[in-house]
Amino acid sequence: MKVLLVDAAFGAAPIYAALIEAGHDVWVISKRPDDLLARAAADRWIQEDYSDAAIVQRLIDYFKFEAIVPGCTDISLETCLKVSRQNTTLDTAAANYALSHKSTFREVCELLNLPAPRLVKAAQFPRQGRYICKPVDAFSGRGITVFDGQSVGEFRAALAAAQSASRSGEALVETLVDGPLYSCSGFLKTYSFEQVFFVREGMSANPYAVDTSYVVDDLQSSGFKLVVDGLERLARHLELKDGLLHTQFLMSDGGPSIVEVTRRCPGDLYSLLIEYATGYPYAAKYAACAAGYEFTPGRMNRRYILRHTVTADSKSIFGGLYTFPSAPFVAFFPIAKMGDELLARQGNRAGILFTEYPDTDHLLRAYDGFLKRQSYSTTGALPNCLGGLNV
Repeated sequence: MKVLLVDAAFGAAPIYAALIEAGHDVWVISKRPDDLLARAAADRWIQEDYSDAAIVQRLIDYFKFEAIVPGCTDISLETCLKVSRQNTTLDTAAANYALSHKSTFREVCELLNLPAPRLVKAAQFPRQGRYICKPVDAFSGRGITVFDGQSVGEFRAALAAAQSASRSGEALVETLVDGPLYSCSGFLKTYSFEQVFFVREGMSANPYAVDTSYVVDDLQSSGFKLVVDGLERLARHLELKDGLLHTQFLMSDGGPSIVEVTRRCPGDLYSLLIEYATGYPYAAKYAACAAGYEFTPGRMNRRYILRHTVTADSKSIFGGLYTFPSAPFVAFFPIAKMGDELLARQGNRAGILFTEYPDTDHLLRAYDGFLKRQSYSTTGALPNCLGGLNV
């Protein structure tokens, strides 16, 4: 089958590999010639802006692609939906809008009584309590502010920050939920999960951008069951097609609260975390569902894997990665080149690191060390005075 993968960045590499291994003729599209898959695909890379659906549709018609697979960006998924007459495996534009537009999604959550934060209207301020303001369509923690509901100045500043980070200039305010962050990621079959994974997600550099994660074993938790039940009701209500449904949620003393959902593959090599930790071929299953062919996963195998996005604490020169104590590397995927400037607080990334541990206790200790930024240096052989020491 002739397939167009609408993404060429490194995060989509596992999807690309799965499509190739399944025997398909795979092409990729992006603007940047330095993208990993632009290099890997060679003469099957198309240099175009995939945010322009009209361009993508013309390419589909010209090259006669039989399937279009979204990558790991929201724009990729939106474009694929706009040209989805080539692929009946994707949701309707209305269903995707209900999931991706944060205000609309909160309204759906309230309609279905799903465990989720509730919207608060601007006219209701000032009021007691702490609230969170965010763009309706941004990602990676951009434009998010927690503020005191009784301070009109804080409310206005939070609203302005969120609106400036939004593509549409829209923002929302919702009740603030405190608690650890998790993701629930699984594959739907007729509105029910046939396979689901839970991942603990932590933030060491930016309080609104995940950089450290591991797969959780306790699938019998009542809170986790509430999330699964709510997501399956959501899938039935929106008549979601079979395939991936990925969700982030907070687990507070009062139970779970769903933060956001998406149907695209998560970025930063999340798919490899699932695959390394469980043996489940997450990217291959995602690719098969999106392209519309059958795929049956093999036997799973549990390993204790930690995923971390390597960044610097302060502006510095990337001189290499050094861990202390020595971490059992599974893989390191560099994003920066030696000599590149690294920015503070996840302003950019040096790479994605996977490490392995003998059991849950060692994994949890390592997770704590990475969150405290006590586990590595990005100076390599350079003197520490040049910055990058995560201690």
